[in-house]
Amino acid sequence: RAVGSAIEGERMTQTDQAWLQIISDAKPNTWVALNEDGTELWGQGSTFAEAVEDAARNGHDDPVLFLIPPDWRPMALCA
Repeated sequence: RAVGSAIEGERMTQTDQAWLQIISDAKPNTWVALNEDGTELWGQGSTFAEAVEDAARNGHDDPVLFLIPPDWRPMALCA
């Protein structure tokens, strides 16, 4: 399903809405550093290290990191 869409009858929680807003506002192909439940943006950067450093500058030393994709097309990730 597309970013922001919901299955009929499904309601988004405030946590879901906050996370969705953060990732929707983020610049494509960048890293974001979030709090544990994904509701607060602690830092961001063009690399993993930059996002960690930005979070540390903002007083947070244990962020959860996500790579924002270049676009929101479906993709498969293989290890």
